[in-house]
Order: sequence, then structure tokens, then C-alpha cells
Amino acid sequence: SFWGMPKRGLALILANAMFWQPMLVQAEGIVVSGTNTSLNQAGNGVPIVNIAAPNASGLSHNQYQQFNVDSQGVILNNSTNQTQSTQLGGIIVGNSNLRGTAASTILNEVVGANASQLRGYTEVAGQAARVIVANPYGISCNGCGFINTPQVTLTTGKPVLDANGQLQRFNVQGGSISIDGVGLNANNVDQFDIITRSAKINAEIHAKRLNIIAGRNDVDAQTLNPTAFP
Repeated sequence: SFWGMPKRGLALILANAMFWQPMLVQAEGIVVSGTNTSLNQAGNGVPIVNIAAPNASGLSHNQYQQFNVDSQGVILNNSTNQTQSTQLGGIIVGNSNLRGTAASTILNEVVGANASQLRGYTEVAGQAARVIVANPYGISCNGCGFINTPQVTLTTGKPVLDANGQLQRFNVQGGSISIDGVGLNANNVDQFDIITRSAKINAEIHAKRLNIIAGRNDVDAQTLNPTAFP
């Protein structure tokens, strides 16, 4: 027995959970919070995030209980086409959430109390877009990389939007971002930002332009100018 339950009863509950939530099982550590963002998978098993429709500022705001990328990678689906060719997943179906308008910035905000492990590549399918992973509980990159994005921001700050829905700043109070193991490959990204309370660089970073801003700061999301908290 387990938690005082007979094994047969537990097996039935697990079978039901897997039957009713197939996408959570397939998503390999990505659990969406809310209904604006949905999960799918490519024919070869690579998880696909069908991102939320962008607001008037071009921002697609996606929230997760957990956001982890394993070695097979993940696709952020920003394609308004019927089908889209990708490097990680081959031909995939376009994202109907977008209703014909691609995002210019894809914000991936973790609202659950789980640090993010990035161990593979994150690919933007369709129109290229800035990619942000915001997790106040921390982010570790071990073999992470990014495809079809001009700018990537990893932050432990809370993203703050203005009245128009434009991303204004990152409120950094704590958390750490670590680069470990086989490191980070951002050679094909124009700009890579690490914005956190504590940066731990224990492995190689390959980047064209790298910004590291550490400490308790309010950081402008566009200029990256930090204002230290008193």
C-alpha cells in the first residue's frame, strides 16, 4: 500500500491522471498556469508551447507552474502559418492561439515555486521574437541554447508591465542564475541578458553580446539600466 491505499486503487488513479492530462505528461517538465497558453508535441516528441496571443504591444505573456527544458529541447510556437518547418521538431502545425498575429516578445513567467532547469535548446517557430524566462526561484543552464531569437533574457526578477501591457522592468529581489556543466551556447543570439540577484558562472558561455546584471535592482526591460533598491 501507499499512503494507506491499496496498489490497485493507486494504479487506477495514476491511469486516470495520465489519461486526462496527456499533455502534462508529454511536456517533460513544462506545466502551464492558466488557459491562454497550451501544450502540444511535435511528431518526434519535442514539446511545443502554443504561446498566448500577443497584446497590443506585441507581448505574449505565458505563465507556468514549472518550466524546464530537457535535452530534446522545446519549441515556442510563434507561427501564424498553417504548417511551419522547425529545426527541433520538423514540420509542425501553426499556432491558432495567435489569431494571425505573431508576437515580438515571448515572456515565459514561472509563477510556481519551482526553479527552472534549461538543459536543451529553445526554438522560436515562425517569426523570430525576443525570449524571456523569468523565474524568481532560480534558473540553471546546463547545455542550454536558443534558436531564431535576436535577444534572450534570463531573469529572477518579476516582470512588471505598464498600463498599455508593455514590459517595463524586472523587479529583482532574490534568486540565482547558474551556468553549469556544458554551459551556454548563445552564438546565434545577438544579445544575451542575465538579470538576477546572484550570478554563478561555473561553465563556458559562448555569446556575441553578453550582459550580466547582479544584485537587488529594478532593471529597465529595454535599456537594462539598473536602479538599486535601498
